[in-house]
Amino acid sequence: MAFRPTDIELIREVLHDSNARAFETLMKRYTSQVYGAALRLMKDDENAQEVTQMAFIQAFRQLDNWRGENFGAWVTIIANHIALRLMEKEKRRQTDPLDENIDPPNEEYNEQRELQLQALEKAITQLPDTDRQIIQWHYYESISLQTIAQRLGQTENNIKVRMFRIRERIKRKMQS
Repeated sequence: MAFRPTDIELIREVLHDSNARAFETLMKRYTSQVYGAALRLMKDDENAQEVTQMAFIQAFRQLDNWRGENFGAWVTIIANHIALRLMEKEKRRQTDPLDENIDPPNEEYNEQRELQLQALEKAITQLPDTDRQIIQWHYYESISLQTIAQRLGQTENNIKVRMFRIRERIKRKMQS
C-alpha cells in the first residue's frame, strides 16, 4: 500500500521546502472538485477551466494564509469568488442598446422616493459579493431561487434563508 501524504503534510512541503510537486499533488486531488464548482457557476467549460486555473494560482500565492481548514473546500471557495467576480465584470460589460421608442415614465418626480431608491442602491452595494450577486440574480435578472441555489452549489432552502437575512440587513441599513 502506497503512502498517501495528507494535505497538511503537502502544504508544509510547499511552504518550507518549496516543493512544487507537493502542490501539483494537491492540484490533482482537487481539480475535479474545483472545476465542478466553477462549471456550475460559469455554465461554460472554457470559463470553468480558466476559473479553476486562477483559483489554484491564487491558492498557491495565498498558501501562507491557509488556516488548516479543508484545502479542497478552501480552494473551491476561492474559485467561487473568482467566478462571481468574473460574472459581475461580464455583466457590467454587457449593455443593452437604448430603445428610442420607449415612452418616458408618467410619474412625476418624487424626491422622497428618489432618496429611498438611492438608500436602497447604497445598501445593496455594501453587501458582500455573493449576497449582492444573489440580489442581482433574483431581483434584476428574475432568476429563480432554485437556479441560484444550483449556481452556488447550495440548497434552495439555504438561499431562501439567505434572501431573508439579506433583505433584513438592507432594511436595517436603509433605516439608519
